[in-house]
Amino acid sequence: MPAGGLFSEQDIADFVRGTDFLSASGGGAPTEAAALLSDDLNRGLAIKWSELTELADDALVVSTFFSGTIAPEAWDTETMEAECGVRREIVRPLVNSVRELEEHLGEEADAIISVEIGGVNTGHTADAAANLGKVLLDADYAGRAIPEAQCITPAIFGESIAPIAATDFYGDVTIVKRAANNTMAERLGKFIATASFGHVACAAIPLRGEIVKRIALPGTLSESLAIGRAIRLAREAGQDPVVAIADVLPGVRVVFRGEIAKRTWENRDGYMWGEHEIAPATGSDRLRIWFKNENHQSWLNDEPFVSSPDIIEVVDDQTGEPRVNTDIEVGDRVAVLVVPRRPQFDNPGGIDALGPRHWGFDLDFRPVESFFPT
Repeated sequence: MPAGGLFSEQDIADFVRGTDFLSASGGGAPTEAAALLSDDLNRGLAIKWSELTELADDALVVSTFFSGTIAPEAWDTETMEAECGVRREIVRPLVNSVRELEEHLGEEADAIISVEIGGVNTGHTADAAANLGKVLLDADYAGRAIPEAQCITPAIFGESIAPIAATDFYGDVTIVKRAANNTMAERLGKFIATASFGHVACAAIPLRGEIVKRIALPGTLSESLAIGRAIRLAREAGQDPVVAIADVLPGVRVVFRGEIAKRTWENRDGYMWGEHEIAPATGSDRLRIWFKNENHQSWLNDEPFVSSPDIIEVVDDQTGEPRVNTDIEVGDRVAVLVVPRRPQFDNPGGIDALGPRHWGFDLDFRPVESFFPT
């Protein structure tokens, strides 16, 4: 039986708001995903998800996602497209990718799972499942947005990301039959994305249900809907939506509120790299956040502070609306919240995959709760 789904325009708005919140300010803006889901609803398609426990052990599950950067120019590709004599003709490339992977495998997928929770990938995965008539699982492989495929639970638990079927908005199709390891699989995907002007749609990580039930994070689509709804209802009731989020996610802490004082970024190797510095309305404290697509490391007054795998999310200080690193600007009033890491990442393998040393910082991971003793 379906565990839940999206049955109204309000559900869609709440859902993409929640996926955006869990994106650690990466994962891309959910605008396009919301439009596709709205179109699905208007065409009478069912946008439902099923509990992970309902999955058969021998079911074939594939994961869908976009690979690429969230830098601003990745959404302004008209000139480059014209130079190459192409234009966007494929509306739902993830659908094409699933079909291409099925053809490569010689077997149809029984279910689809999102690789992460984020403004682009989760909504597009729900849209792909609806248009393919596939079971959509109320689960994902990260419980947040991540920039690299080797940061997800299949990689942590020794599963291969390849084979990968990659299609873009222009009809190009690439099959990565195998990769030397998951780091190379990620690298190959990012180079395909770069060639496709920033983004490529992927279907990958074909696994049997028995494995998926063991390594996936359950209930994250339902959780996303609940988060987005809580933010909206608090705002409508005249309450502080930033504080209200803690009612949905136990352990969430509001760690800073202030204004974006500085912002630097660059588009490098298929990712958006950069930093934000946030200053309070009064006082001399400063919070600095480093991101690679998503927020991963922070410093409070130049001392190491919270980091991945805990989720560092920036939201609008007044409305609680999640903010994506793509469009944050100097002068924006923001609040910074930290969601405790998922249990699947609260171990040496999870710390290695998402902790400070993975990003090149000579720092040990400190859990968010260690900064706030009770």
